[in-house]
Amino acid sequence: MKPLRSEQGFALVLTLVVTALLVAVAAEFIHGVYVDTSLQRNFVNLQQASLMAESGAQGGIALLRSLRQGGDAAALLQALERPLELEDEQGTVSVTIEEENGKLNLNAVSEFHGQARRRLLRLRGLPEGIADAVADWVDPDRDPRPDGAEAPYYQALSAPYLPRDGRFETFGELGLVRGLSPALAQGLSPHATVYGADWAVDINAAPLPVLMALHDDMTEELARAVIERRRQKPFASVGELATVPGMDRIANSPGMQLSVRGSTYRLVARATVGEAVRIVEAVVGLDAAQPTYLYWREY
Repeated sequence: MKPLRSEQGFALVLTLVVTALLVAVAAEFIHGVYVDTSLQRNFVNLQQASLMAESGAQGGIALLRSLRQGGDAAALLQALERPLELEDEQGTVSVTIEEENGKLNLNAVSEFHGQARRRLLRLRGLPEGIADAVADWVDPDRDPRPDGAEAPYYQALSAPYLPRDGRFETFGELGLVRGLSPALAQGLSPHATVYGADWAVDINAAPLPVLMALHDDMTEELARAVIERRRQKPFASVGELATVPGMDRIANSPGMQLSVRGSTYRLVARATVGEAVRIVEAVVGLDAAQPTYLYWREY
């Protein structure tokens, strides 16, 4: 009888081992199916989010074109002040719009823009001398300004490169300029631009720091008064700036390069489907019959 019980015990152990192995295999199979299904679902969600982000950007462009063609300056200003929010059964998309003409153009080399850049840098707590380095990057000559830099400086770096000696092509290029880094350059993006051929600053779209950078006598109080005035009624001409109390002398200062309407816009469309997120950044010019795409990035 002992051998029989031994055989029965062995069979029981063997059965338990086989059962455990089958359970482990089944669990691994179920896990694999779950992972594959999750990956497939995430892939589909990413594709849907990508399409929604692109559609959001294109929808924002269509809205801007419609508002510009209709001449509704107040509605156009509202589109710049708050994001467009859209939602359906697939997910959500948010579109923010900035007018690039409301910023200081770093490709402009006029005295007005040079001084405005210095004031903006001072307001942001950055060295004013960076304005010289920006101007040296853009101008074609090889003579550095007092706080600027030309080719010898950049070639002496541990990872040498040459300055463009021409217009910035993308905003990210600003991070290569002496005194700046990619992070510092990105921090200037709400107030500075490299896009568009019209370098006049649109007073209907300029944010507070840009307005304060336009003139030495432009206080925060005056800049806020300008913003309040355009919210009530957008400026129809630069001359109307003088109607804001305290602004007459500034508005009539020689050399001011101002406008009341821009044509270049930055759109950021962020789409979310499930846990998948896709973002489209676009810069477009709308001064022609069809949009001119100056920058497009999806990530």
